[in-house]
Amino acid sequence: MTRVFWRGREGKGPPPHAIFSWRPFASGAVIPALGAVIRVDELPSPTKPIRVLKRHFLPEKKEWVTAVEKALGAIRNQELEKVVLARCCVLECSEPPDPFAITSSLQSMVQNATLYCFADDEMGFLGATPERLFVRSGHSLESEAVAGTRKRGNTPAEDAAWEEELLRSAKDLREFTPVQTFLREALSPLCIAPLSFSPLQVRKTANVQHLYTSLSGTLKQGVSDSHILDQIHPTPALCGAPLKSAFRWIGSLEPFARGLYGGAVGWSTPESAEWAVAIRCCLVRGRIIHLYSGTGIVAGSDPEAEWDELNLKLKLYEGIFV
Repeated sequence: MTRVFWRGREGKGPPPHAIFSWRPFASGAVIPALGAVIRVDELPSPTKPIRVLKRHFLPEKKEWVTAVEKALGAIRNQELEKVVLARCCVLECSEPPDPFAITSSLQSMVQNATLYCFADDEMGFLGATPERLFVRSGHSLESEAVAGTRKRGNTPAEDAAWEEELLRSAKDLREFTPVQTFLREALSPLCIAPLSFSPLQVRKTANVQHLYTSLSGTLKQGVSDSHILDQIHPTPALCGAPLKSAFRWIGSLEPFARGLYGGAVGWSTPESAEWAVAIRCCLVRGRIIHLYSGTGIVAGSDPEAEWDELNLKLKLYEGIFV
């Protein structure tokens, strides 16, 4: 039996008859069966700070720098345009935490994000993702391209300066463009008319901001949510471009299996659906915690700066694990 909490970006839960599901990052990956679902509509009190006894990274920084340099070599050789490399932070805690209490702690820090938690007796998988894969209402479809990262400023002026720098960054546009192109090419055949894209803008979360554009279209008759997922998961925002080459490089450079990280989580009904990318996520297995973060590597990426970006994305859990 799996207990599930879901609160969408607009602060709403799914309809009562929603069917929840998930997909791993890579097809064929071994992940836990979701099983029968019990809805959790109210979260417990936020967790008290959870004491960490040990922590390490997969990969550690030296190995990370080497991996990024190899990826940059492949980009220079035109084997890749972009690859998203991830890191896992492994924590050993003093006691097993409650995944729903962690999720409750994230509530106060969530901005422009979908909050989710799936848990059974063996594990918990939770997060606050800023990236919506797609939302459907009847035959109306919406999706979005998200890539590129800057921190939030300590003042409105500083925040605006980081936003302006992100919008002008050629390197971050090289991260973003393959995502938008992929979604246009993947979703256009499913729709009855050309897709509509919003202007490029910045989406802000509690601790970071990203380049962002939304898209909308009208689905053809008979297009299922499963078909949409088959077409667009994973996007270059979580894998890279070209996709097949990026998959191969991720498999050769990352020293862990992503499993549900970078996968898709969501729900569907005949009338509507909402699916999100499983990032900013936390895997709980007893006293062992896995925190995942990733970053897009393109021409112009600096390994040291990319490592700092991984740390920046994990600030979401700062104060929860101490």
